[in-house]
Amino acid sequence: MGEEFWFAMPLPTNMSDRDVKITNAEVLDVPQGIEVIGYGAYNLEDTQGLPLIVPEGYPYTPKYREFKDYSKEGFTVKSKKVSDVFYVAHLRVTGKIQRNVSECRFEYRQGEVVYTQTLRCGLELRLKK
Repeated sequence: MGEEFWFAMPLPTNMSDRDVKITNAEVLDVPQGIEVIGYGAYNLEDTQGLPLIVPEGYPYTPKYREFKDYSKEGFTVKSKKVSDVFYVAHLRVTGKIQRNVSECRFEYRQGEVVYTQTLRCGLELRLKK
């Protein structure tokens, strides 16, 4: 208990003919035993790729706190492109975890219209015995 992890949410992909601005993302179904400390959005180049889940403090874990966090201002995903920026959830284990995370929600704007979209995002964490 007390261990912290960074969990990468799905990489935004814009399949439409117009640019979209991602304004927020969150894990929807946080199970008992996991606390969300916060969220951030970081550039793939800064993190040297998309680390799906990494423990805090390990040598190979990206130094998220040192990178620009795009979650505060949002970021644009060009038409027909995959984003260069991804969201992470900063998590802390607080007790026994009995189920997985399975859904994340993204909020975005296209022109003046605001949308929300729920996506599958799998995370399985368990305490060592």
